[in-house]
Order: sequence, then C-alpha cells, then structure tokens
Amino acid sequence: RVTRERGEGENVGLQSRDLHADLFRDKPGSLDHTLAFALAAAILFAIGNSQPIMRLDAQGMRSEATLYDTAAALYAAGMWHVALLVAMTAIVVPAIELFVLLYMLLPLRFGRVPGALAHAFRVAHAARPWGMVDVFLLGAFVSLVKLTQIAEVHVGGALLAIIGYMLLLTFAMASFEPRALWARAE
Repeated sequence: RVTRERGEGENVGLQSRDLHADLFRDKPGSLDHTLAFALAAAILFAIGNSQPIMRLDAQGMRSEATLYDTAAALYAAGMWHVALLVAMTAIVVPAIELFVLLYMLLPLRFGRVPGALAHAFRVAHAARPWGMVDVFLLGAFVSLVKLTQIAEVHVGGALLAIIGYMLLLTFAMASFEPRALWARAE
C-alpha cells in the first residue's frame, strides 16, 4: 500500500505504509540545480575540447593533443573504428547530451516550454549510456602513468576541465527530477 504525502511547500512524496519507508520524495529546486550544473559542465566541456589534454616532452621533442586530435590521430593511423568510438563517446554524445539538457531546461527556467520537449527527453535518456568520458579519463590516466617512464608528461588544463565536466554532469543528473520537468511543462 502506498500513500501520497504532502510536505512543506512543493515537497511531495510517496511512502509505503507497510514498510514505513519513502519510495519517492521530490527534490526541491531540482530543475534549477540541474540547470546550474549543466551550464557549468558545458563551459568545462568547451574548455576540455579546445585545450590540450596533455603535453609530452621526450628527447627534445614536444607533442600535445586535444580530444579531437586524439581521434584524428587514430584515424590517420588506420584505426578508423577506434577513432569513431573515441569521437562518439568522448565528444559527440556528451555534446548532444549537454545540448539536449540545456534545450529542455533553459526555456523552462524562463517560463516557456520547448517545442520538442518529449523528443528531447527521449534523446537525453538514450544518449546517457553512450557518453563514456569517464572511460576515456581512465585510459588517459593509465597512459599518463605508462608514459612517465619514457617521457616527461605535463597534464593539460583540458584534462582537469574534463574531470570537472564529468563531476558536474554527474551532479546534474543526480539532481534532475523528471517529474519536476513535466510538472513545470504543464
């Protein structure tokens, strides 16, 4: 048996009478928090994609690469399938996810409902598992450790921005409440 409980303000929840436990509780300010995290994540994502991830100095030679350069180098080396995978999971899908999230939340913040809200919601939901920036970061850290044995490695600002992006997007998704989105759209 489930009861609907009304708390203070708009804080509504569902509670199990048998288990005496919360099944659902609204998150006050959910959409505003999600929007703030998403905007900050978008800024860090732009920085992370425009700056070098790392710089290598080995025997007087210096090399640095952005995320795009990494995918392009893989393509040039004949590994087009890996290049496509890197580009899609580390650049394209995260960009789509951020764009769709902002497309849904920005107009709602200013009292307007975006035209294709339901479609945007489905795209955001479908894109989430395919954005694998965390896997890319893990690979970058493994590479950093291995490369320090043969070259001097300098972490670029992009790597730090991508870490920040990943954390902010995680916070955005944790604070996102779909019920609040649909309630504000009505």
